[in-house]
Amino acid sequence: MSDTTIQDRIKKLIVEKVLVGVDPSEIGNDSQLVAELGLDSIQIIGLIGGLEEEFDMVLEDDDLDFELFSTVNNLTKLVETKTKKV
Repeated sequence: MSDTTIQDRIKKLIVEKVLVGVDPSEIGNDSQLVAELGLDSIQIIGLIGGLEEEFDMVLEDDDLDFELFSTVNNLTKLVETKTKKV
């Protein structure tokens, strides 16, 4: 099992898919992705696709709540919920 946390994987994904050239360490777990980091709607769509691929999950329409995509911590909660084994 890897020591890489879900937060670290999300930050890496953000840097690879939408904020190319930014160091993942510059993204705080509570940083506002839209207000502070400047993600726009197109970048959020890219992030959704990246999350689905990275964590082998499918996000439904009900999951696409702005609040869930506001911070790395909120995205972590979403990933944990969607990937929880029943």
